[in-house]
Amino acid sequence: MYQMKKYPQNQFAVSAVIGVIIMVAITVTMGAVAYAYFTGMIGEQNRATPAVSFTPSSTDKTITVTTADIDIFWKDINITITNATTYTYYTKTGIVKAGDTINLQTDPNPILRGTVTVIFRFIPTNSGLGSYTLENV
Repeated sequence: MYQMKKYPQNQFAVSAVIGVIIMVAITVTMGAVAYAYFTGMIGEQNRATPAVSFTPSSTDKTITVTTADIDIFWKDINITITNATTYTYYTKTGIVKAGDTINLQTDPNPILRGTVTVIFRFIPTNSGLGSYTLENV
């Protein structure tokens, strides 16, 4: 007659059912975290394009910030100044606020002459904030 070998029973072991439930819970949690990450619910949020308005002055050859949302920095705004033959990038520092002025006769380096177009672009969203053309700079 064949006798079964008896093994000592471990009183501290986790049953197979509990192990499967824990593994399913871990899998579901990992799936939920991956879904949230890839749909943008967590991680870096996209910034909205700020509301900034400019007023060009053809007599003073300046462009002045009329209104600006709070907490906008000049480093986040690309300012391109072009004329018929060349272009330059102009940088300002600090926070954008109403009353800030760009003087096209003294500020950009090199100074461009003739009909000059100034283009403002918000870098984080790559959105245009405005384009202004001034004659006889």
